[in-house]
Amino acid sequence: MATTTICYTPIKGRVMRIAALDECGAPLCGSESAVVITAGFTQVSQSAQYETGAEFLSRTADAALCVNEKDPDILKRLDLTMDFCVIDPGLVANTVSPARLLTYSQSPTGTGFALAEGEATARFSLEVWQRVTGANACSPGGLTQYVYNAWPNLGNGKIGDYNIAVEPSVLQILAESKAVNQSWDLGDSWLGAGAVQVIPDHWFQNLTTVAPPDAACGIQTLVC
Repeated sequence: MATTTICYTPIKGRVMRIAALDECGAPLCGSESAVVITAGFTQVSQSAQYETGAEFLSRTADAALCVNEKDPDILKRLDLTMDFCVIDPGLVANTVSPARLLTYSQSPTGTGFALAEGEATARFSLEVWQRVTGANACSPGGLTQYVYNAWPNLGNGKIGDYNIAVEPSVLQILAESKAVNQSWDLGDSWLGAGAVQVIPDHWFQNLTTVAPPDAACGIQTLVC
């Protein structure tokens, strides 16, 4: 049976949401949770990492090819780079470890962050909403459409380049993807319930008319 598809043209990046996960990639809830929603980023870039397929080559005694075969390349992970022009200390504390908030009163009122040496053990999900340009900027019903991106299981969060000069400073965070945990349901409103299955998906992208959440400085609590 033929499947109807809708083409779309993503442009720009409107807002981003980062949510803390447990070590298995499931969302943390309640007092253990940490969600940051920000529009203060300049770009999110992705680089796919593949394992080159094994090659099998042999020749006859007359130097002609006897076997010439190559296995398919295998996607291992996606490497993400996020550049921030607005620094939210809560975002750093929940994507890069060991990092912690600095507070002038008590948590979660963070005025900065501290970064220590140690293993990068924090896990988090990343969602980015984009605008749509062209003919499909609005749905046939007149609703604004968005392109929703989700990387539901990121880890190995690291600080990248940070420059202090006669220009705005940009904070860079690097991360690597793992397969989604089936219990990750934060994207149901934009993907549809049931989109996350027992399949090792690393990245979701979907056209949706559901508006993204509003950006706000600081850490929010996830109610599950």
